[in-house]
Amino acid sequence: MAEDFFSELGKSISRATRQAVDKTGVFVEATKLTAQIQGQQREIEHLYQKIGENIYRKIRTGEYEPDAELMLIVEEIRKRHGQVSGMRKNLAEVRNMKVCPSCGELIPSDVAFCPKCGTPTPLNVRKNVADKAKKPENEDADIVAEAEILEEADAADADAAETPEIFSEAEDVVITDASAEFTDEAEEE
Repeated sequence: MAEDFFSELGKSISRATRQAVDKTGVFVEATKLTAQIQGQQREIEHLYQKIGENIYRKIRTGEYEPDAELMLIVEEIRKRHGQVSGMRKNLAEVRNMKVCPSCGELIPSDVAFCPKCGTPTPLNVRKNVADKAKKPENEDADIVAEAEILEEADAADADAAETPEIFSEAEDVVITDASAEFTDEAEEE
């Protein structure tokens, strides 16, 4: 009897092990196929995106005339580009940086050319008043420091008026004639 019990137990364990191996094989195969399906779906989405970007570019250059439904989507894209542009400007301000007028990259505020695309970028004419002001120990020092800051700002304004450079919408920034063209294009997007 004990032999029969152990014999049956051995057979049950063998069956359970085979079933587990079979189920594991099915699971592994199903996981492989699912991963392949998801990879193909990602590729399809990427191709759809390429089609959309291509059509959007053609609409912007006038090579393709969209229908009303597609034009609504194009307008929504333009609106969102404008929002992103505004957010980038805010981010640049928070980080004490600037936005390249050509490629839109955030770059250090003290560079004359974008490190990513090489476009000339606006240079700061004067430092922020908060950066210039020092903590004076008495009220007379406050007045002197404020007067010095105002004199520097007036001198910078006078220098800017004598050069062919123009002030942009951003405060305290001068845009050269070469970079103004790129700024106009960036604002259109």
